[in-house]
Amino acid sequence: MNLKDIILNIVYDENYLPMTFKELDKYLKVDKYTRKAVRDIIKDLEKDNKIRVSNKKRIMPLTDEEINLTGKISMAQGGYGFFISDNTDFEDVFIKRDNMNRAHNNDRVKIELVKGKEKGRKAEGRVLDVIERAKDEIVGSFQKNKGFGFVIPDDRSFGDDIFIAEKFFNKAKNKDKVVVEIINYPKDGKPEGRIKEIIGGKNDKNIEILSLIRSHGLPYQFSKESKKESLYVKDKVNEIELEGRKDLRDLFTVTIDGRDSKDFDDAISIEKNGENYDLYVHIADVAHYVKKGTAIDKDAYERGNSTYLFNIVIPMLPEVLSNGICSLNPNEDRLAISLRMTINYKGNVIDNEFYESVINSDHRLVYDDVNAFLDKDDENVYDDELIKEKLRIFDELRQILNTMREKRGAIDFNFSESQIDVAEDGRVLNISNFERGSGNKMIEEFMLAANETVASLFAYMDFPFIYRIHEKPKEEKIEGFKRALNTMGYNIRGNDLHPKDFQQILEEVEGKDVESVINILMLRTMQKAKYSEHRDMHFGLSTSFYTHFTSPIRRYPDLIVHRLVKKFIHNKLTSLNQTSLEKTITNNADHLSMTERRSEDCERDVEDLLKCKYMIRFIGDEFYGNISAITDFGIFIELDNTVEGLFMYKFSNDRYEYLEDKMKAFNTDKKIFYSIGDRVKIRVMDVDTYQRNIDFDLEVNDEIISQQ
Repeated sequence: MNLKDIILNIVYDENYLPMTFKELDKYLKVDKYTRKAVRDIIKDLEKDNKIRVSNKKRIMPLTDEEINLTGKISMAQGGYGFFISDNTDFEDVFIKRDNMNRAHNNDRVKIELVKGKEKGRKAEGRVLDVIERAKDEIVGSFQKNKGFGFVIPDDRSFGDDIFIAEKFFNKAKNKDKVVVEIINYPKDGKPEGRIKEIIGGKNDKNIEILSLIRSHGLPYQFSKESKKESLYVKDKVNEIELEGRKDLRDLFTVTIDGRDSKDFDDAISIEKNGENYDLYVHIADVAHYVKKGTAIDKDAYERGNSTYLFNIVIPMLPEVLSNGICSLNPNEDRLAISLRMTINYKGNVIDNEFYESVINSDHRLVYDDVNAFLDKDDENVYDDELIKEKLRIFDELRQILNTMREKRGAIDFNFSESQIDVAEDGRVLNISNFERGSGNKMIEEFMLAANETVASLFAYMDFPFIYRIHEKPKEEKIEGFKRALNTMGYNIRGNDLHPKDFQQILEEVEGKDVESVINILMLRTMQKAKYSEHRDMHFGLSTSFYTHFTSPIRRYPDLIVHRLVKKFIHNKLTSLNQTSLEKTITNNADHLSMTERRSEDCERDVEDLLKCKYMIRFIGDEFYGNISAITDFGIFIELDNTVEGLFMYKFSNDRYEYLEDKMKAFNTDKKIFYSIGDRVKIRVMDVDTYQRNIDFDLEVNDEIISQQ
């Protein structure tokens, strides 16, 4: 248990009498070195609304009401919104536009309830106070007038245009995309700001994506210091660097990646040993090149991970590292951390060993070719018989590992993934459903095995470590998922659900029209995976210990793990201060979970934008799709190409009734019921690239195409 949890346990003990800081220090028996850490934790807990400090400087637990009615605002484009409590078990509260009290999207607020919950309606509230503004910087379009101007936010949920005095134009031109810094929130009138940065002109190449990058706060430029350090990175491994490393250059090794990949941070080798397999997973030794505390390291930590936006990539590391010396390019000596796992016929890792190594990849293979060879028996893909032999052995092991994971109940999602082909200038050429083949699944299985092996090692040593955890779904989410399944004719029985129960449903719907929809619904039911200093299970993988070890070029948590693994290899873990390390990892886990969410949010918005840009050309055309969600205002339909749009009842000539208990929509004029998973025909009516929305019209026949 870490110090933060200890303090929370003390404060929320039923016999606790509120203490001052000094009294808490005395109770904890802290020394002068730990005192500052306690103060920092108290400050963090107060900021996170876990405790409060009274006017008399006593540390107080929060009442249920204080916890429930403090949280964030999530605003809609119409100016109304929802209050999302810090207490995740407290239901969202509807906030009318007139009750926002100058709050904006994602602001932390305190509210009061003005109307209780009714059937089919959420409770209503009113914002009492804005505790903390979410954004001081907003991205939008500059509208220039004589002597003044306005920035119209790209994120319409912000709620207000921002007034700009002429002295704060900063050379911005009319219709420029800009970043505005808010300098004042007056009690009456619009927020006031100054233009801080000009992103580009309205018609500049990729301006919409660049605006999204900036609006999500993604660091996209390396510091001057990082650029300077990059100049000294060598492009070849020298002999001195090989000293003390295990030489694995004669071991047959390949990388398998996408055809357009440029950074290769993992390679694999395999040897058959009777009924056992010796699988080698080689990961680029990024920690050798990126030393803790350097400018490159600081920039990498700030980014947390690489962000992939189709035709634009924001790398975690400078290109000279990510695509150069750290990339396991074929026929070049490269430094690696190699993990040898001996795996038996049941899929269990019965032995393992870590090395600082030097490797030389024999071939760069691509998924399309590997899939053609393994899945379509295309012998003409490769001329080299050794490649064919090794791929068959790799695939044998892949199937063994997959069977083992299925038996223990790991959830193997098979939801539709978008394949979006984008030209360099941002034009969307095509959108299709991305298919995973045996090659993709093979690398996934091997990386899962490596990540689990590393996590288990540190868990059994009981050493401070950064884990990847995935908590069990919340009960209300499970109940909602069960209800949705029932409407489609499927059932999960029991209350205490295991991952295997979810996996059985996926197997039952495999190949059916509803497969993609049920995969999506199940994914929405799950908690968000995150990084943590605590050992906890990964529910989706049905494993006790898991981490990220296999992608240090593009994920900072993996770099943290590599540094610890290198200490383990050299028997130097005992030289680390475990108390200090645990506190550092706690902070790292919180920060890196945030950077991951930040990137995912931006990636999702860019994907929605590109889908809108693609679908503009199909306005008026008809498509088939499956109903993915039903709400009180409309029906969401996912097309076969993974594009999702909304049919709104209010735009229809027919009348619709939303049956909340049954999770159905009823066309009262045509007497047709609509359920999640139904296959329907739609017409594309409108596309709004600005708000990234697509509107459908539901083609109503005497009966729907198929009903599950």
